[in-house]
Amino acid sequence: MQIVHATFESGKGKEAVDLLKRLGIDIENYKLIESETGDLLILNLLYGNQDQLLDGLKERFNFSENTERSLIIFTPDTVIPRDKEKVKEYNYRASRETIVTYAKDNSKVDSQLLILAVVAAIIATLGLIIDNTAVIVGSMVIAPVFGPIIAIAVGIVLGDLKLSVQGLIAELVVVVVAVVIGALSGLVIPNVTINRALEVRMLPTLPDLLIAFAAGGAGAYSLVTNIKQQLVGVVIAAALIPVMATIGIGIALWSWPLFSGAILLLLANFFALLLAIVLTFYFKGLKPQFWYDLTAKKLIKKSLIILVISLLLLAVPLWVITYQQMVKEQPEDVVRQTYREHFKDQFESRLIKVEVGEERIELVFYSPHAKDKEDINSLAEQIQQQLERDYVIEFEVIPTQRFEVVTDSS
Repeated sequence: MQIVHATFESGKGKEAVDLLKRLGIDIENYKLIESETGDLLILNLLYGNQDQLLDGLKERFNFSENTERSLIIFTPDTVIPRDKEKVKEYNYRASRETIVTYAKDNSKVDSQLLILAVVAAIIATLGLIIDNTAVIVGSMVIAPVFGPIIAIAVGIVLGDLKLSVQGLIAELVVVVVAVVIGALSGLVIPNVTINRALEVRMLPTLPDLLIAFAAGGAGAYSLVTNIKQQLVGVVIAAALIPVMATIGIGIALWSWPLFSGAILLLLANFFALLLAIVLTFYFKGLKPQFWYDLTAKKLIKKSLIILVISLLLLAVPLWVITYQQMVKEQPEDVVRQTYREHFKDQFESRLIKVEVGEERIELVFYSPHAKDKEDINSLAEQIQQQLERDYVIEFEVIPTQRFEVVTDSS
């Protein structure tokens, strides 16, 4: 449920009431308070037709230029009593004006967006460099990246190209800020290396795309049903700001795999989020004003084609990486784990090479002590048991020697 407070010049409130009657609004859903200083119309947007009512009021009265008129929409925490029959009959959602206002307010390129982008990018970059998950998550909560995507989606669904462009510009500004800060930090901070946090974003997979799609749908549903408390979880799941910072770090390190992997992940997340939001808004009944209807239909059709084709193209390299990590490299992980457990070498400090083929496995490692055949056979048996298939296992053990040299400094 939403409440509208519409104010008019004294005596003009009756015209608004006449409009509500022509639109078929029940008298219990509005109340007019008249006074010499102005009229106040309180309108309950309880069940359906919110957008048509607001369109009618805005078309009849000029709220944007007349200082004696205003239109305020807000959502109450509790409604008593509530018509349960009408709640079942209508699929409630927030009014179009509420969603548009959220999109516009959260996609302005102003000092607030820039400050939040800079702070979030600094936190994300440092969290990535020190491999601190809590810090990285904190940057996601601060980052102003979800609002601009909402603006792009709302503009598409409502046929408002200006709003989509505003959202796209705001998103690009955040990307540039995060990439620049990531690159500068990578250059200034000494001994930056590719750790686990960066490696995860260097090798995106299909599950990453699906997570972004689900997050976009959840975010759009939260907005359209006025459950904005869920948006914090959505921006964490979307995880765009750390990916932007990773691109900058990849530039600083001159690491093509890190740079290209992060670019791939950013594009996949962006298009998946946008597609999910557009679809959710559309199927939840968010419709444009009637004079934008034809423009919106064309824009939605073109946008869906572009988004779907883009995601299909991005899914190809994501599938390849997914196959490499989850299918092809799985036997290698098993071999490494078995090696670590057998020789108690948790950091694989002596392991040089593990190569798993279709029928053959090759292990190369250093050993300060001679290895007897029984010890090697025992490791081979453990590997066979873990992999649950027969392999020809070839071991190359390189012996090492330790020397102690005492020099006379005199």
